[in-house]
Amino acid sequence: MARVVEIIHKDARHEWYNRTVELSELYRKLVTGDGLDSLLKPFVRREDDASFQQRVALTQHVVTTVTENIMDVFNKVPRANYQRILTHGGKTDDPQTIALEDSVSGFWGQKPLDAYMKTRWLEMNATDPNGFVVVEFKPFDHTRERARPYPFEVSARQAVDYAYQNNVLQHLVVETEVKFDTAQKKGEDGKRYTVYLENETFTVTQVDPRANTAVKDGEFVVSETDGFLKSKNRLFFIEFALPHGAGEVPAMQVGYNRDAWTAGQTHVAPYEAAVPLLKKSIKVNSELDITMSQQVFPHRLQYMPVCQAPGCMDGLLANGEKCGTCMGSGHASITSAQEVLYFSMPKRGEDMIDLEKILVFKGPPIDVVKFQSEYVDKLTAGCKVVVFNSESFTQAQIQGTATGQMLDRDNVQDTLFTCAQGYAEMWQFLVRITAKFTDLFETLDARIIFSKDFKLKGLSELIADLETAKRSGSGPAVIRHIQEQISRLIYSDAPDLYNKWAVQERFNPFSGFSEEQMAMALASPSVPARIKTRFYMFGMVFSELEAENPNFYNLPEARQRELIEAKVKTYMDEAGANEPPVIAIPGNGVAQPANN
Repeated sequence: MARVVEIIHKDARHEWYNRTVELSELYRKLVTGDGLDSLLKPFVRREDDASFQQRVALTQHVVTTVTENIMDVFNKVPRANYQRILTHGGKTDDPQTIALEDSVSGFWGQKPLDAYMKTRWLEMNATDPNGFVVVEFKPFDHTRERARPYPFEVSARQAVDYAYQNNVLQHLVVETEVKFDTAQKKGEDGKRYTVYLENETFTVTQVDPRANTAVKDGEFVVSETDGFLKSKNRLFFIEFALPHGAGEVPAMQVGYNRDAWTAGQTHVAPYEAAVPLLKKSIKVNSELDITMSQQVFPHRLQYMPVCQAPGCMDGLLANGEKCGTCMGSGHASITSAQEVLYFSMPKRGEDMIDLEKILVFKGPPIDVVKFQSEYVDKLTAGCKVVVFNSESFTQAQIQGTATGQMLDRDNVQDTLFTCAQGYAEMWQFLVRITAKFTDLFETLDARIIFSKDFKLKGLSELIADLETAKRSGSGPAVIRHIQEQISRLIYSDAPDLYNKWAVQERFNPFSGFSEEQMAMALASPSVPARIKTRFYMFGMVFSELEAENPNFYNLPEARQRELIEAKVKTYMDEAGANEPPVIAIPGNGVAQPANN
């Protein structure tokens, strides 16, 4: 409570508050373009305010496009092949697991927690990596329902104070705006401070100072359930909620990219390495826009005839006022492209005027325009190079060697793997806190596992890897691993279908075998008849089990094995317990059952 008093009474903030707020404001400009003109500065002494404002008006920023292109690469992380584990006691069919899956399915409004991670987590990393995601829930009747946790996003500006001990968050204080609801101050702005602790949460809300005149300025009175605090003639009402008992602060900082400026105590955006280039491109791009405007509308240089308006003497009238015809310039001028200047035909040929010497248009040299355009392109391309330490996104990589291209690709994947680790950590935290708030934490196993060999391969590349592995005679474990990656990619949006594939593959006796290996196994007398029967009747076994038990794929593995073995025994009994005869079919080397 003493720290809360310092925050309210002395406007205390955490050590890096100004740094985090400045970063969030800068990132928001670079990503959204809102307020981006404020990063433009006059760069020549002769550019007055009017000229600068004209340059601002003509500038079309491209940094938002560059930033979006960089973040598009990070959007590949949620689409990568990873293993999502959410079980209780290792059982996917556990009633607690089913209840928890139901809770996270509505975590973000009508969308699940996974959708929140794929969307908002990356967006917040781009605009405000020092913000927090707090898991909250509204009051509920615990006797007949569970809590419905949801995310509350806290900006870096709102997170006025927090502290870590051994990299574990100890508390978080969030400042928000509220409206007074008393008759005397209805509609006026006030402050609310929400304090999140490891086992409880309480609020300190500004109220009408006349609500309790007994409290003196600078002191606070706290009871078991509530209290008052007075500071600078402002009265705050302290209210304690029922303890949530999570055992940890239900909040986590969004960012994963550590800020070297603060020795890793704060975070920066994924594209932080490109920020200096982005700032520089703002200036250069502004200069290019001005140059292009001058190229389309070049400067006009011409000899002008003297103003012939009555009484005009070098732009001034006899009374000292400006001439209304030439507006004080003292000469006539063209105000429209349709106007024509007439010159009297001279009587002598030698007095003829060379009209080319009277009017001429001058624009910037083409070399200057080309240089500026190429410089802007170089800066924008360099942004991706420095972020991913790779030229894979530039034309330069086309001319590189195969080894160089491979290293470039590895550098990109190393950068994305760091993002993937942050993604997994935040997902696990949100699921864990949701489970604690819904009393579904006991025996929980919630993890997202990205392979350390982080590869963003497409379906065609994985199929090529599978064909290569088979041709090279790789072992079943290698082939089975590639097949699993293919299945995860195919069924990335259909977890039920992936689970079905995984169960069937688990009981496939020759999983990962090549055709030659399967032929040898089926022809070998050392392989038991039940194994061969399971292989031959594989499709029928699972079709019948699915029909008999629609929940078959969610049963415990021991129960699945029991049902499969019983079905195989039934087929063997019908066949008289004889081993299925096999013959080798010439041409493909695959053993097939003989036709009787």
